[in-house]
Amino acid sequence: MPRTTAAPNGEMAILRRVVDSDQPVLSADAARALLRFRFSATDKRQMNRLAAKNRQGKLRSDEEVELSNYIHVGQTLGILKSKARRSLNAIRESAKGNE
Repeated sequence: MPRTTAAPNGEMAILRRVVDSDQPVLSADAARALLRFRFSATDKRQMNRLAAKNRQGKLRSDEEVELSNYIHVGQTLGILKSKARRSLNAIRESAKGNE
């Protein structure tokens, strides 16, 4: 699978701009809920299997699409979890300032 750089108006770049906007932080409950999202053990095994086949250059076209889907979902989760961690840090800092 060829490596690509993020296009300025690609899906992930647009999502990052939406999530990283100057909007108020997530609530602590919402941030903690987002941080609990994980791939299942079955999905992790499948991603590892597909990644190994990719390294060997043996992915079928349908498997390439599946691996790409896993990558996109992982990137989306990464962006959302980053926002959640920043929100929790901002909440902690605000609480310290109010003491």
